[in-house]
Amino acid sequence: MPKTQSNRLWKLSAMGFTFVSMIIAGGLIGWGVSWLFGQTQHERTFIVTGAVVGIVVGMVDFIRDALKAIKSLDQ
Repeated sequence: MPKTQSNRLWKLSAMGFTFVSMIIAGGLIGWGVSWLFGQTQHERTFIVTGAVVGIVVGMVDFIRDALKAIKSLDQ
């Protein structure tokens, strides 16, 4: 496999890992805030909010990185 193709594959896998990491981080931050405020097990407002924020931030970062990758392929 050529070196450039290997580099592209590593960059793509890093993009996916970053996306998943942001979702997990958002959920964990939400869980921490929920624990800090003493929410019961059935009140998962902060956990869901953290996960949704993680998804949004992850998607924005993923799209930005994908556009950079496409732009670098065109050059």
